[in-house]
Amino acid sequence: MAEKKLGKGLGALFGNIVLDDELTPINEHHTENETNETVETENDGVQQIAVAMIDNNINQPRKVFNQEALRELAESIKTYGVVQPILVTPVGNRFMIVAGERRWRAARMAGLVEIPAVIKKFNPKQVAEIAIIENLQRADLNDIELALGIKKLMDEHKLTQEKVAERLSKPRSTIANSLRLLSLPDEIQQMISHQKLTAGHAIRLLSVDNQQKQIDYARRAVDENLSVRALGELIDGKMPTFTSNKTKPAKAPEIREQEKILSRAIGTKVKIDGTLERGKVVIAYYAAEELERVVNYLKNHKI
Repeated sequence: MAEKKLGKGLGALFGNIVLDDELTPINEHHTENETNETVETENDGVQQIAVAMIDNNINQPRKVFNQEALRELAESIKTYGVVQPILVTPVGNRFMIVAGERRWRAARMAGLVEIPAVIKKFNPKQVAEIAIIENLQRADLNDIELALGIKKLMDEHKLTQEKVAERLSKPRSTIANSLRLLSLPDEIQQMISHQKLTAGHAIRLLSVDNQQKQIDYARRAVDENLSVRALGELIDGKMPTFTSNKTKPAKAPEIREQEKILSRAIGTKVKIDGTLERGKVVIAYYAAEELERVVNYLKNHKI
């Protein structure tokens, strides 16, 4: 598993611990203490802790969890064990996960009774900040998720762009450009989230001062699969307004209705090119999990 080190700000909180996990809330454990007893910690080294004594942080910002990846990790843990300890903080007579919930889930799935952990005492503000920063370090966040996470970190913890850049070990200009994406219309943000447009496309669209024009340019970039350079040429007036002088014939109402029916059934955008007698059906997907879901749908319905 590749390591993704956290920013310098977290290093100041808990030393040289390296975290590489995704965090997800799971509400099957209680979070209230059963008694007023507190857990005594001997040191900050790695200790074996009963899996059943650990609760997740229900306020974790991470909401999406890949079950297939979790099963793969569980199989690896069955063979090699938990190679990297999780990070927990004592809460009453139990422990709460600060980082490493994915490993904890997989360990439970693998049937482990104990899991290696580093115990550190954190206050609630530190726990919340660590959770956000760890999620921001994940490689599979799209650009809008990253921007929203940065904004959340700034708003909830009263941090400046400079402080966020320091914590994430990123240039301040990167933080500023990421936040600028949130000023784009919602439709364009959705295109970026679904990876129809890149952050490079988005930065180029930000040079357009009219939101409707931004949307028009973005739609054309998606429809024609324009590169960032081609989009820039379009915005600068170096490309024709239309790719062809020929106007495409309007799509038959029956075809549009069939597109809507298929889109609702499959749960993603469906495009029909052709007539009622002949043509092709194009099904869009925006992530590996979505492709798998579409394939399973078609297979289960014997299409």
